[in-house]
Order: sequence, then structure tokens, then C-alpha cells
Amino acid sequence: MNSESRQWATVGVSALALVVIGGLSGLSGCNPHRGQLRPENLFQQIGRQRGQLIEPRKCMLRVAIVDRSFRDPAINEILWKTADEQAITPEARRALQVNGLRIGRITGEFPPELEAVLAAPPPHKVEPATFLLDDGEQTLISINEAADQVTLLLNRENRPYGKDYQAASGYFRVIAAHDGTNGVSLRFTPEIHHGPMLRSYQPMVNAAPYASQQFKINDGQQEESLPDLAANLVLETGQAAVVGCRPEQERSLGAFLFTQSDAHGDQQRQKLILVWADRNQLGTLGEQATKTDRPVPGDPSQIRLGNQEKPKVSTTSKNDSQPEKHAEPADGR
Repeated sequence: MNSESRQWATVGVSALALVVIGGLSGLSGCNPHRGQLRPENLFQQIGRQRGQLIEPRKCMLRVAIVDRSFRDPAINEILWKTADEQAITPEARRALQVNGLRIGRITGEFPPELEAVLAAPPPHKVEPATFLLDDGEQTLISINEAADQVTLLLNRENRPYGKDYQAASGYFRVIAAHDGTNGVSLRFTPEIHHGPMLRSYQPMVNAAPYASQQFKINDGQQEESLPDLAANLVLETGQAAVVGCRPEQERSLGAFLFTQSDAHGDQQRQKLILVWADRNQLGTLGEQATKTDRPVPGDPSQIRLGNQEKPKVSTTSKNDSQPEKHAEPADGR
């Protein structure tokens, strides 16, 4: 290469270097929008609102179990004049009715008679248990004490029959999920746990991908779910779900779940389940909820996450594959 060619090559390289330097200067020093090129700002611009954090969807349930004397008017008659039992489908309402069960929704104020029960001082004060659940998790609500032996008259799919159970206790499995803009959908499914305690090995569905199958040890009774008696209900702020029985239908599922003799065996008791539901939006859980006169736990420590130990209500996912939690009723005599 002659000297003239080397000179032209040197000029070309210098010109290219000037162009590159000028471009970098425009990006860093002279560009009025240079701040938007920083990585953190780029991430903030993903989505319509800058810097918005989307948290996992959560539901919060408050569950109270009222314990009163058998056929107490406050929970056996007066309450059901206020509750909307047509909030569930006619098919579900019919299936529950022939099995001695009833579910409804109350909007606004409770009847004064029930308000007086909920506001009773200790030792009869009703203390709702509060549970913070992921969207789609479920809570197993323990209703009654185990009966050594019981014969139930069940009616499933228009087929009545009787069945004997040993060491049987009743539960409602409640699945909570977001519904629409502000609602929480609840699915109530009755269950009967019975028989001796057995050990089983259940597969863990949350194991690491491509890892060998892992199992967890589970000690418990046989669980008989009654999905054909399930009912769906949607709650919003200011509403509560109420679940009870028809005590006149003796030996029915409802009578087994909600009525029981006291410790001395000379007096019957009747129970009622109340459930309030809330959910999070884009901000913190419950920040848009209005004030209510419903029972609210006074101690934040009463809020339990999905993997914490009992008071006695329990949790799993929609496919019954996650660990459970339990919750026991408060005594509101």
C-alpha cells in the first residue's frame, strides 16, 4: 500500500471515530430523554403505569361459628328471614334442603337478635378467626366434635340411603377466589371425616421441575367429600355468608353437622357459620374496604397465613394438593 492510500485510510478511521463519539455524547450528555434509557426506567415503563408493582391475588376470610341452644330463634328463625337463600342456584338449594342444610347471603345489617349474640361479653363472646389465603386456596372449617358412632340419612342425586360412620366429624371445605372487580367467590363443600387415623404418602405437586417425584407423609382419617352438595356464593363488601341447618330433619347431614349434645348429654346445642370475605386490589389488602360494624379481630396477630398452624380451619389449593390448616369455632352461647 502506498503512502497516499495509507493517508486516506487514516482519515476514514478518524471520521468513523468522530461519528461514534458524537452518537454516544448525544445519548448521554445532550439527549434530553437520556434518563429514560437507564435500566430501572426501562423496567418502570413496562405496562401502562410507571413503577407499578403487581402483587399476588389474595383473599381474606373471617369465619365465626355461633354456638347457641337448640332451635334458638336468633339463628334458627329470625336470621333466615333476612338471609337471601336464592343467592345460590335452585339445584344447589334443593340438594341442600333435602339433606337438612341451608346457605344464604346477608347484605347490610344483621337482625338485632343476632347482633346481640355477636356482641356478647366474655365468656360467650364470638371471636372470628381470620385467614389470609392465596387466590384459589381453601379453608377446611371444623364444625362439630367427633361422634363415636352415627347413622346418617343422606339424599344424593335424588337417591336416599342410610350410612353408618365411626369416629365421624363434620367439615365444610371453602374455596375462596377473586370474582369480577370487587367480589370474592366462595365454594362450600361438606365433608365427613371418619374412621381410624391412617398414614398415607401423597405426591408433592410443587417439587422442582425435572426433579424426582417427592412425597409427603399425611396422618389422618378417611375424608368423604360430598361435591354434589356444594354451593357457590359471591360476597362483596358489606355482605356475609351464613350456613346452617334445618334441625327438624333428624339424622340428616345438616343435623349431624350443626347440632350436638353438650358435654353432659342432657341438652342439645345448635351452631351457625358466618363468613365475611375481602380481597386485595393493586394496593394493600382491604385498603378500599369501607368501615363496617361486623366483628373485626382486634389483634393483627390473629391473621394467619396459608401455611401456619391451626386454631381450626385448613387450607389447600383448588386441586386439594397443598398443605392444610384448620380452625375451631368460638363459643357464643
